Order: sequence, then C-alpha cells, then structure tokens
Amino acid sequence: MFHQALDSFGFPIRAEKRKYDYVATVSQNAPGLVSIDEHCSDRLTLAGYPDQIASTGFAALALILHPDMREDFELQCEGLGDWRGQATWLVHFRQRSDRPNRMHSYGMGEQIFPVALKGRAWITADNFQIVRMEADMVKPMPEIRLLSEHQVVEYGPVPFPKKNITLWLPKDVEIYFDFRKHRYYRHHSFDHFMLFSVDTEEKRNEPLRNPAQ
Repeated sequence: MFHQALDSFGFPIRAEKRKYDYVATVSQNAPGLVSIDEHCSDRLTLAGYPDQIASTGFAALALILHPDMREDFELQCEGLGDWRGQATWLVHFRQRSDRPNRMHSYGMGEQIFPVALKGRAWITADNFQIVRMEADMVKPMPEIRLLSEHQVVEYGPVPFPKKNITLWLPKDVEIYFDFRKHRYYRHHSFDHFMLFSVDTEEKRNEPLRNPAQ
C-alpha cells in the first residue's frame, strides 16, 4: 500500500508505504447471498493502518455484475470502447434507491453507513472478463464527513498451475477520498497470489438401536 495525505490543492504533504499479507474469503452460504470477507492476515486494528483508515472491498466491487447482485443497480451499456488496445464493452451502473445497498459501506465504531455507488465497468468483448471498474459516490455523506470518494480497480488473469485454474483478480487499485476534512490518495498493488479452497461435508451417523453392553 502506498498512502498519501494531500493538501487542499491535491499536493502530497506526507507519504508512506506498507506491506501486508492480505486474505479474501469468498463464500455463498445461501442462494442469492455471496459474501466476501477481506482482512490482513495478522488481523490488524485500525492503528495498524495509515491515518487509522482501513480500505478493503476491491474484490467485491466486481460483484455489482453478479447475477445475484445486479438487480440492486441500474445498468446501461454505453457501447463498444477500447481499453489498452482491446475492444471492451462499457457498462454504466448506479445504485437503485428502491433496492438495498449491499455493496459498499463505511464502518465507524459499531455503526455501519452504506455508501451508494455509481460508475462504469470495462468488459472485454471477446471473453466478457471485467478488466477495469471505476466507482464514485452517488452523493456526499456529510453525516460522517465523507464528501467524495473515487475508486479505480484494474483486474487481470492470475494462473494457479497447481489447481489448473485461472482467476481474474484485482491487480491495482487507486482510491481518492475526502474524509473528515482530510484528503487522501491510496494505491494498492497485489502480487504473490495464493489460492486456498475449503470444502465442507456433513456426515451423519444414526445411533445404534441395540448398543453393545
């Protein structure tokens, strides 16, 4: 993570770099309910993050287009575009006011404040993979002093030869936000990917009718 505190003109006044072991757990506990739990593997408190602000959710942003989530958003195809020389479809999204906001939130103490998002996704025209997403807040949230937030997430293929599988995962993330009368810029870069899969199976043994004495 590369973190900068910015002045009112957008110039950096302080910068620092930190390295973390990061874990994202994806599960579907029930039909229509996809859950992603993201955290640093050493379970840092807020004091372990720059300016005591933790930032996660980059893997979850692509779930806006998941079949179980996309009904929460207004979706509109803006046409065929180009991303780094590759033909891509541009899809605009916006949180629907009549649907629950399950995508993005800020946690302060024990309170959770949902943040409605709007933006667009770049989807490859040949194999329909998400390669880039940009997201902004639908409106400022003065109740938590969050005036603006802008996310840029770039995805790419990550092969896992031992599992014989390739997943499209976040590679680079940029965030700009104006929060609590301060402005910040963060750049997350991810490498050294490892894949863990856990399967659970319930086995039930009926009690013996005539247990041995």
